[in-house]
Amino acid sequence: MGKVDTFDEYKLFVEDTARLSDRRQTVTNTYIAVNSLLLGAISFLIRDAAGGKWWGLLLAFPLLAGGIIVCCFWRQFIHKYKTLIGLRIDTLRSMEDLPGMEGSVRMYHVEDRIYPRDAEGKMIPGQGLNFSDLEKRLPMVFLILYILYTLAAVLALGVIAATALAKCIGLM
Repeated sequence: MGKVDTFDEYKLFVEDTARLSDRRQTVTNTYIAVNSLLLGAISFLIRDAAGGKWWGLLLAFPLLAGGIIVCCFWRQFIHKYKTLIGLRIDTLRSMEDLPGMEGSVRMYHVEDRIYPRDAEGKMIPGQGLNFSDLEKRLPMVFLILYILYTLAAVLALGVIAATALAKCIGLM
């Protein structure tokens, strides 16, 4: 097997890591779009239910469940990509210390100013810019919306059922 040029290998890793980050952003955009469509459809169904079409509330429940499941997958996806990209960045940091990289800027070491690391070289949780941790909040926002919609739909069904029952027994 031939000798591998350290700098060429480093460039390949940088490019591949950038593509991986771009792919993560594209998938995140897809999850945002899917959640937005689901919430829009649920909103129309609940709005129709307010106009007396109670079946709209029943149709909303599978969409609410689907949205909750999508959010759970989305959070897992963010965690897996954070781990994968973190591994690549750690590898790139190690490569910057290899022979053949002398005199380079060592950008991944320079970034330690905004991504502090401990004595072992591991990132310190809660310090510095951590996009993945911020990104994990998005599925939680959607998840909270789905839970609120679910509670509102259950409450609305209860009111509809109580009203129908009251009419049946002649209280209204």
